[in-house]
Amino acid sequence: MRRSRTARAATMAAALTSLALAACSADSPAASTAPSSTRAARSTSSAQSSSTTPSAPAPTTATATATVTTSAPSPAPATALASTRLTLVPLAGAEPRTRFPTNQAAVGSGANASAHPVSDAVWARMVGYSWTSGCPVGRSSLRYITVNFWGFDGHRSRGAIVVNASIASRTVAAFTRLYEQRFRIRQMKVMDSSWGHAPIGPGADDYAAMDADNTSGFNCRYVGGEESKKGWSNHAYGTAIDVNDFENPYVAGPGRIYPDAWFATRRSGYAGAFSSTRSAAVRAFTDQGFRWGGVWSAPDFQHFDVGR
Repeated sequence: MRRSRTARAATMAAALTSLALAACSADSPAASTAPSSTRAARSTSSAQSSSTTPSAPAPTTATATATVTTSAPSPAPATALASTRLTLVPLAGAEPRTRFPTNQAAVGSGANASAHPVSDAVWARMVGYSWTSGCPVGRSSLRYITVNFWGFDGHRSRGAIVVNASIASRTVAAFTRLYEQRFRIRQMKVMDSSWGHAPIGPGADDYAAMDADNTSGFNCRYVGGEESKKGWSNHAYGTAIDVNDFENPYVAGPGRIYPDAWFATRRSGYAGAFSSTRSAAVRAFTDQGFRWGGVWSAPDFQHFDVGR
């Protein structure tokens, strides 16, 4: 059946309108920038869920990339490891029997040094060994100091030392300086029953402590190497400290060097050794008013004390 002109015009107008709408849709930014796969997924999703609640659209490529970037772990800064671990100290020509003794782990940040009265538990281990009846000072005159240090194994460790109350603050300051310098200490344990009795005279066995390279303070004993004279050492008053005995030997006289002679003539370039009065490690003590035995006619490189 033939159409009238009016009908043909209406049909042509409708077709033109459809073409115009299609062109607008094609020029839309969303339509032109969305990936074809995403548009297809959205079309499929709409067709499948026309009678149900639509699900959330899949993330765009940009969103997925951002998610991966956010969840990726950040590498630890290099300084984080350096602040908790140093390198091992190389072997020297002489070493104590135990190269890396078992030390307590460091507590807190930095040196974290503190001084307190001697506790009952610590005192019980000292009585009969580093303290006996007749000693020139008693418990009330002593202080128990704990401090973090850098070990020969490279770890941060925590040590303890007992000194006279009159030098407690100086001791805290000195060992804090050593920590800041990353000066190495083999071990730092209180002189008590764990070291046994001195072979001659009163006190805990200082010779055993020296052989173990132990850093220590109070020990009610006679002067080392001169026990027959029965003269109290400054350690008996708690006013002396010995640090790293092995690397800093005591030269009592010809042929009498404690605990080992190897380091007696090797005073620089070794970890844990006190080289000279100008060294930062020696000044950590002398700046606090300590005397250094390394300048004596019979050098005691390990020894620092404060005159009574």
